[in-house]
Formats: sequence, structure tokens, C-alpha cells
Amino acid sequence: MTAEIAVINKSAVALAADSKVTLSIEGRQKTYDTVNKLFSLSKTEPVGAMIYGNAEFMGFPWETVLKEYRRRNPRKKFDTIFAWADDLLSFLTTFFNFPPSDSIDLAKRLAQSALAEVVSRYFEFSRANLSDEDTIEQLEAEIDLHISDLETYPDFLTEEEWIKLGADYHDAVEQVATAGWPQQHAALIPELKQLAVLAVRKSRPSPAHSGLVVAGFGEKELLPSLICFDVDGIIGGRLKHVVSGRIDVTRKNQGAIVPFAQTDMVHRFMEGIDPDYAVQLQDNIHALLLKNTIDVASAFVTDHEQLEAMLPALETATDAAFDAFWEADKTTRKERFAQPIIDMAMSLPKDELANLAESLVSLTSLQRRVSREIETVGGAIDVAVISKGDGFVWVKRKHYFNPDRNLRFVNGYFSEYAAANSDGE
Repeated sequence: MTAEIAVINKSAVALAADSKVTLSIEGRQKTYDTVNKLFSLSKTEPVGAMIYGNAEFMGFPWETVLKEYRRRNPRKKFDTIFAWADDLLSFLTTFFNFPPSDSIDLAKRLAQSALAEVVSRYFEFSRANLSDEDTIEQLEAEIDLHISDLETYPDFLTEEEWIKLGADYHDAVEQVATAGWPQQHAALIPELKQLAVLAVRKSRPSPAHSGLVVAGFGEKELLPSLICFDVDGIIGGRLKHVVSGRIDVTRKNQGAIVPFAQTDMVHRFMEGIDPDYAVQLQDNIHALLLKNTIDVASAFVTDHEQLEAMLPALETATDAAFDAFWEADKTTRKERFAQPIIDMAMSLPKDELANLAESLVSLTSLQRRVSREIETVGGAIDVAVISKGDGFVWVKRKHYFNPDRNLRFVNGYFSEYAAANSDGE
């Protein structure tokens, strides 16, 4: 887990990331504080990247992948950050000759992740000693709910493309859907297969996806841009990814403060309320408003059947009133808490932009340190500022070595660029 932030205004982008990584080994969790999550994508151009979530892409550490991207063509340039991002995504599918078995394994993991919650519910029902009929009924409702949700997402693979992938993919996903407890409930297997296939076919990120952020300036951009992706991996020679955010600063659109991964503390700071508490408050107020509406109606209507007939209209009126209240509340939170901070950030100089980004990550780190939860954010905070004139500048950066004792590394940092330049590229 991690906490990262991008603060972007007209003059620069400040990126900050913590260094904590959480490993699960044989059911136990262990953390380390020295992982790199912030990188420059070019040694000469003003463009950088951050990663969060899964620390690997198809078995390769993201650090290796991004530095290899930078190394292979050290003098590359693109007109926009979005063109940089497209080139990086293309590189992900071509930098290594992945065998089909890697894609099949990924398809199995996607299917397993989609079935995980159903499996959890199955064991929950088993502990409750429900009858087989009740268990099947409850599980069918659970599976139908997940299928309905997945069907709302656009296709990553159409049905025809899925069929063309061949029997190896189909058998692997079917094995996931039929192994173990489903053999005791054969009636559920067709729906489980459908759910597993949709998890592969649909463009919905899995829980084990990687987050990838690309930010900075293209060759023809005078104002910064940012784009972020949720990346799962390669299936059938295609990269399964989703664009999760995009910011293109203009002279009128001044910028933004964008948190990634663990965002709760940034939202508390920006909006004055914890996101989880806001959801709980929303549910409680809605339930209370509906109850009071029904109680008032009951005091004036003595006929039970008449009251039952009025319930749909009462619920509709309550929903409309609550929606209006909640929208007004969100507007107030934005205007009184979030917007003043954003307005000030938009006029900050580069050094203060970096301080703000670092402080927002530190806020999450501090909360995790003093809470009862596992400390999933922490360690040194890497901070970089990207501007059109100065390029990618490290404000704070950790090293696992002493640079004074490794002059070969320091002196050779630009060696690829110098070699390419001498070749006349």
C-alpha cells in the first residue's frame, strides 16, 4: 500500500510518494521502507511517473520496466504527455516476449479475484448452517449482483475476441469457476463461469491492479498535464488497462490536487470530513429522514392499507429531498474547505508546491503510524517537481547507497544520452 499525491498548477507539477511496501508471506504481513515509486521517464525531458498498488507488471518490478523504457531510447520526445503515456503503454506489450502461459495465468487470476467475494459469502453461509436450498438462493443473488455490475463496464474483449483466444484460455477460466466447492452445487456452475469470463472480458480493474501516473510537459506543451491508468497486464497480446484520471491544464483550468492509492487523509484535510464517515452519515440521515416521514404520515392516516399505498410516494419525496440536501452539503464542503486550498495551490511557487505535496503524504503517514492499523504508509518521502524550464528536478530523493562513494554511478548517469548524441541520433 502507499500514499501518493500530485499537485499541479500552471507552472509545474509536484509529485510525492512514500516508500512503504507491504508483503504478504504465508499469511503474514511484513513492511519495508525503501521502495522507489517515483521515477523520471527521461533524463532530459520534463516527464515523470509514479506507481502504486501492485509493485510488479507481469512478473517484472515496475522500477525495472520504467528504467528500461528510459534506457532504450534516451532521446525520445513527444508533443504531449498523453503521447508519452501512449508510447509507454505500447512499450509494456513489446519490451519482453511474454509467452502465452503468462497471459493465461493472468486470466486465471482475474477470474479468481472476481470469484473471491462469492467464495467468502459461501463460507459465511456455511458457518451460518443454512440449508442447501437457502445457500444456493443466496449465492445466486450474490452472483447475479456481480454479473450485473460487470456488464455495465465496456468490453476489453468482445465475445468474438474471447472465443478466438482459444481453448487454453477457456479451460483455464473454467477450471477456476468449477474447482472446489462449486462441485457440490452444480446448479451454480453456469453462472460462476459467466462471472469468471466477464472478469477477463470487461474493462474493470482487478483488486491486484497497478496504478500508473504519467505527468509533466510534452515538447509542444507550455502547461502541464497528467494522466493515470489502472493496469492489470497482457492478455492475448493486448494490454488490459483503464484510464482512471486525466488533467490537461489550460489557461482557464488552473490545476488540481490529486491523491492516489490511500486517499482518505487527503480528503479529510481537503473536505473536512472522512470519506467513510461521510458515507455512513449519508446512510444514517437518509434512513432517519425516511423514518420521520413515515411516522408523520402514520399520525394522520389511520388506515394501514392507505398508508401502504402512500409509501412509494413518501420514499420518492424523501429521496428527492435528501438528494437536494446532500448536493448542497457537498457544494458547501467544496466551497468552504477544498476550493480555498486549491485556489492557493494554484498560485504557489515551485518550492512551496513541493512542500504541499510532501505534507499531504506525511499526513497519511502520521495517521497510519499512530492508529491501530498496520502501518501501510511511511518511510522516506520522495518529492520531485517538473517544470517546463527546469525539467524533472528531485527535491527529496532517497538512495540505498552513498552517492559520494559511487562516483561511477553518478558520472555515468547521462552515459546513454551521450552515446546516442555521439551517434548523431
